[in-house]
Amino acid sequence: MQSRLLRAAALATVVHQAAASGFRTVGSSGVAAQLLFLPPYTDKAVFLDNYHANYGGPGVDLATGAHSTEPYNYDGTNTAVFATEYDLKTNTLRKLHPQTNTFCSAGAFLPDGTMVNFAGAEPDAKAGVGDGFNGIRTYPPGPCAGDVCDMDFTVNKAYLQAKRWYPGAETLPNGDVLAVGGSNVGGLVLNEASINVPTYELVKADGSAPPPPVTLPILEFTDAENNQPNKSYNLYPILHLMPNPRAASEVFTVAGNQAIIWDYHNDKLVKTLPDTPLEPRTFPSSATSILLPLEAPDYEPTVLMCGGSSGDIPDPQALDDCYTIQPHAENPVWETDDNLPNGPQVMTDGINLPDGTILFINGAHRGSGGGFQADDPARTPFVYNPKAPRGTRFTNMPASSIPRLYHSVATLLPSGEVLVAGSNPMVGYTADGGVPAGWPKFGNNGHTAFLNQQQRETSKYPTEYRVEIFSPRYMDAVYRPQLLKAPEAIFYGKTFAIKSSMESEDLEVVIINPGFHTHGMNMQQRMIKLQGSAGKASGQHVVTAPPGPSTAQPGVYLMFVVVDGIPSEGKWVKLSY
Repeated sequence: MQSRLLRAAALATVVHQAAASGFRTVGSSGVAAQLLFLPPYTDKAVFLDNYHANYGGPGVDLATGAHSTEPYNYDGTNTAVFATEYDLKTNTLRKLHPQTNTFCSAGAFLPDGTMVNFAGAEPDAKAGVGDGFNGIRTYPPGPCAGDVCDMDFTVNKAYLQAKRWYPGAETLPNGDVLAVGGSNVGGLVLNEASINVPTYELVKADGSAPPPPVTLPILEFTDAENNQPNKSYNLYPILHLMPNPRAASEVFTVAGNQAIIWDYHNDKLVKTLPDTPLEPRTFPSSATSILLPLEAPDYEPTVLMCGGSSGDIPDPQALDDCYTIQPHAENPVWETDDNLPNGPQVMTDGINLPDGTILFINGAHRGSGGGFQADDPARTPFVYNPKAPRGTRFTNMPASSIPRLYHSVATLLPSGEVLVAGSNPMVGYTADGGVPAGWPKFGNNGHTAFLNQQQRETSKYPTEYRVEIFSPRYMDAVYRPQLLKAPEAIFYGKTFAIKSSMESEDLEVVIINPGFHTHGMNMQQRMIKLQGSAGKASGQHVVTAPPGPSTAQPGVYLMFVVVDGIPSEGKWVKLSY
């Protein structure tokens, strides 16, 4: 191993680096970073917020988190900025204009890399911010001339057919974007039958008119079931497209504690799965759900689900359990896995890392999802290794000093590092972060909720604007491989050539869709380990693309070469027919 690395270094075909694992604070998000995605073919990130005052512009103290003294507004107006482009190279901001309220919206990518961000919340006519409930906003991919981007959100003339707040999103094999569930009223924690939206609909990739919304039975519940969490805790349903040889739109779906595979193009049940063990797992329970990396040659799916919170009323308890399920098994079951290493955890992001491990980051050890519903920030991230023996799958990483609670986000970067931002339990802007009047009771859809707020009366969590970069342990490597040669486009079932700067018997080529991130949800995130030839002394490899669009939806992915567990930097590549 050492001699191979030294030979490679002598040939100057690897990247020498000094990065160390752990966190570093790099900038300000400008807005409370509630939602996050990477526009493909750029070195940028886009942060979205709900509409409220922001003080995250120039003047934020990166050491203490103290806010700017000046409101961060659109130039020449009193309208607060509620979306920004963050430059990953310069750590600077550009103001963006979503035009309609993006509060608790959803997102997924079209095949060309365009982000479809849909749904949202109430308008603010005085500020010129439109109604986002049925809004569809698109954001184009790069590349940008001279790496200077000028794109912005476009509000579609077409709208969702139903108002949706807290819906789920997934891209289907034909490139259509799926919108599932939600509520037609915002500003709440608990869904109720009178405002529930138990349907799904499509945003067509070709811009054509979609069919009418269709009822999804597991989203339905009655007034009498409002206080039954296994039914009513159905916001931000969990969605993972399942690989299948028919290129069918068969999606693993969880709402409350109910789990199924549903065909969203043929509107039919494919398979009823066992209920999630013991508790609901969707918002406000807010468990971490990850489709583990799909591996050639069979690409059999396994879903990992960890933590979240219980259905206990009035005080939900954060959970520390983990389970896996193989949905395609003849008799699928939820199998117990290692418990979370630092105790119960809720609202935690699960991020696919290119070495095949999963980073768990952000969230809380107490409470549930929702404003003022959590406490005891989960400052120590950890990595889950699905290949490790039982009892050894979790490894703690260096901790952050910044709390990342409700409305925090994270995403994989092309560098192989992870961008971390947000935290705003107040939902609107707050410099104080203390609990509101009436604590621990709160209003929900016009009446007192049956839950208590779980943030302690003495705790304070102001709106957080600081942006961090987290470096996984592989960033400690002195040398990293380079992906010297990779195509700009790959095609289903076809082979293509790559060239690695380093050689090893342990060499993998992987592609990752970083996804759209909000509320601990990692919509459309997906990782595929591709089938490749045996290593050659020249570093040349022949690799086979995924077999079809249910294994990996058409779109733009980051490609990495991973040598002895150390990934290269990623390169954007388009996957299509």
